[in-house]
Amino acid sequence: MLNCPARRTAPPYRPLLVPLSIACGLASFSLEAAETSSPTLNTVVVTGNRGAEQRTVTTSPTPIDVVTGDQLRAVGKPSLLEALSKFIPSFNLPDRAGWDASGVVRSATLRGLTASHVLVLVNGKRRHTSATLNINGINSGAAPSDLDLIPVASIDHIEVLRDGAAAQYGSDAISGVINIILKQTTGGSSDTTLGQNYDGKRGTATEALNYGFEIGEAGVLNVSLDTRYQERDNKAGSNGYSSHYYPQADGSPDPREATASHHTYKGYGLPRSQLADVAYNLDLPLNDAVTLYSFSTLATRENNDGQNFRLPNGRNTITTGPNGFPDGYSPYWLVNETDFQSAFGARGDDIGIGGWAWDLSSTYGRNYAKQRTYDNQNPSLGENTPNKFTSGIYIADQWTSNVDLKNSYDIGLAKPLDVAFGFEHRRDGYETRAGSEASYIDGGYVFPVGHPRAGERPDPGAQVTNGITPDDEQKVSRNNVATYIDLGFYPVEQWYLGVAARYEHYNEGVGSTRSGKLSTRYEFNPVFSVRGTISNGFRAPSLANEVFTARSTGFDTINGVYQSYNYVILPVDSAGAQALGAESLKPERSTNFSLGFALTPSEDLSLTVDGYVINLRDRLVLSERFQGPGVASLLESIGVPATAGAQYFTNGASTRTSGVDVVGNYRQNLNSFGTVRWTAALNYNHTQILSVNETPAQLTALNSGYQLMGRQARALITKTSPSSKAIFSADWAIHDFDVNLRLTRYGTYTEVNSSADPSLDRDYSANWITDLDVAYALTKQLTVAVGAQNLFDKYPDHIGVPNSSFGDNWGSYSPFGFTGGYYYTRLQYAF
Repeated sequence: MLNCPARRTAPPYRPLLVPLSIACGLASFSLEAAETSSPTLNTVVVTGNRGAEQRTVTTSPTPIDVVTGDQLRAVGKPSLLEALSKFIPSFNLPDRAGWDASGVVRSATLRGLTASHVLVLVNGKRRHTSATLNINGINSGAAPSDLDLIPVASIDHIEVLRDGAAAQYGSDAISGVINIILKQTTGGSSDTTLGQNYDGKRGTATEALNYGFEIGEAGVLNVSLDTRYQERDNKAGSNGYSSHYYPQADGSPDPREATASHHTYKGYGLPRSQLADVAYNLDLPLNDAVTLYSFSTLATRENNDGQNFRLPNGRNTITTGPNGFPDGYSPYWLVNETDFQSAFGARGDDIGIGGWAWDLSSTYGRNYAKQRTYDNQNPSLGENTPNKFTSGIYIADQWTSNVDLKNSYDIGLAKPLDVAFGFEHRRDGYETRAGSEASYIDGGYVFPVGHPRAGERPDPGAQVTNGITPDDEQKVSRNNVATYIDLGFYPVEQWYLGVAARYEHYNEGVGSTRSGKLSTRYEFNPVFSVRGTISNGFRAPSLANEVFTARSTGFDTINGVYQSYNYVILPVDSAGAQALGAESLKPERSTNFSLGFALTPSEDLSLTVDGYVINLRDRLVLSERFQGPGVASLLESIGVPATAGAQYFTNGASTRTSGVDVVGNYRQNLNSFGTVRWTAALNYNHTQILSVNETPAQLTALNSGYQLMGRQARALITKTSPSSKAIFSADWAIHDFDVNLRLTRYGTYTEVNSSADPSLDRDYSANWITDLDVAYALTKQLTVAVGAQNLFDKYPDHIGVPNSSFGDNWGSYSPFGFTGGYYYTRLQYAF
């Protein structure tokens, strides 16, 4: 029997009591006739398990989800991120994770933490990260692995471990691990999908090809190709500008005001995107003892996103000359990426010394991002400004080599002792290259006599973002070595204990880290078990966090006109950042507690409930933007070019995230009416800030009102993601039809305005979103499907407070987007 504690637990850990209280009522539950040794709803999983015993979703000591490739491809959306968010309730993907380049590379959150706190693996090997750093929005400070650059056609299934796993996998595995398992099948398929929003925007076209070849007697080479086109979807409304043009000499309004378009913002929605990616997965046994393996992905992508409108009467608009914009302009931002990952390795079941299984591998990945703008100006060049600029090049690469060994020993316990240990070397690199000279130069232009702004100087550099200067170029790298040990054993037949420990040492900045994890599972009977984990982990600051610099464009009301101004993000160890109180970055450190249970009354029914608490210390955030004459003069005095504001990355806060995951599956046999797989999944999540570091004295000396983290930055952590997400689905297979209906409820969330006025904040209500997919097999090889995402064309609440740029629309961070309903058709051919 399970003895339920009567004493009270501290409120922060209350989510852990949810599964415990339910478990108390189920501990005595037993079905003698249950046969759950191989439940059809449970797939064997490998993530988080290095032992010889096969684990499933319900027999794993840690919570884990499995999403098959067929499920992903049936969603109808071209993005892997979008598809995955349809199945994992703790996985949230807003349409806009940020703005400018931060909105071009989409990133998700898991269990309320940012994309930088999730480790991504491909076939169990660490995936490299993006070169594009998110510098605004929910995932500020993250340069995550970009899942959208992996062909969906290449995926067999995805395992999502919802637990801290730094002791097993190293840095970043704080909220969980996403392990993408590639296909090793023969035969092939072709998937063609066409879709469009209900309003006629955002047309998409996707072609996915996959084919597997036999090599020799037992080898398999599986290759995939995805191509994708997504049109821009701009939902901006009418801007709130009272005037566009300078008044006439007599003070009367310019006649063009009467016909000026106020639908000027071009980037309120999803960007235009073109993508092509290929992959292969090779498994080649040489003999009974040795197998060679390799996999690789290669992708190219261009994202094109519109930006804020520059008014013709603004300080940073040149209206005359060959490249002038007499009616103002909206720049466009392009990011061209080339991304690849290649892994080579060999494994075997016995190295000839006591039956040790072994795995040797080396993996290299690189992301290259070239950023450009067009329909743009460097106003400091006056009429000599070009309209196209190269802003700079960002490169991130990672080379990881591993030696992994495992064995099992009979030491007289109920089951053999599993022992795994290994070594890892990883080299991370990050590089920035200068943009075109015209993108950053200060041309010194002064508005001439007779101009309404005569004597004024516009801001230097291209709008949206100044280019990287030669002085700001960076090329840095670091190495780290790690060793781990992972033990699993059964003190008694029904009780499993797992212990993992990991030591890592970085040659630069981070130093040494130690992580540990204790996991346990107790099986009361074949139907009911409880499980729990305690672990600590860390995330090393990325090289981008340490050396990233950018001169970007902000907007504010200046002298009565809403217009652009330049600000700078300073490298944390630069003289400018140090003068404003910056300190060298430290690793984020976490402690993770999880407690839950699994119930499997039959091979067709399963339920898991897991509560969790994640404490995160020294959380990395982007500081507030410090503006004012004191900051500008201080920075200028130490050689930082003139700027209206500055900010930097810092270990700014400690947070606690707590929540509960519930996942239930039931397969119902309706005999002649087919079968239905019912799924219900729920996540409730809450994050609170435990402390915020004091504002450095260097800043308070300039302005006593400066804060290291303002109200908007705090709200991005605690309020901007939905408090809950529930997914209910029914997949009905009958004869040649397959009908999937999915209802998703997104909980409430709040967007806090950047100003100090709370009346401009906006609370958004919960929403139900309905998705439907209907597939019909015309032949054994050919299937046609039609479907809709957001079937009833739901939108989030209106802001209620008009935004000067894009009007009274729907805010920025809706978890289901603000582009309305989307319909599609899909043609699948198997060969």
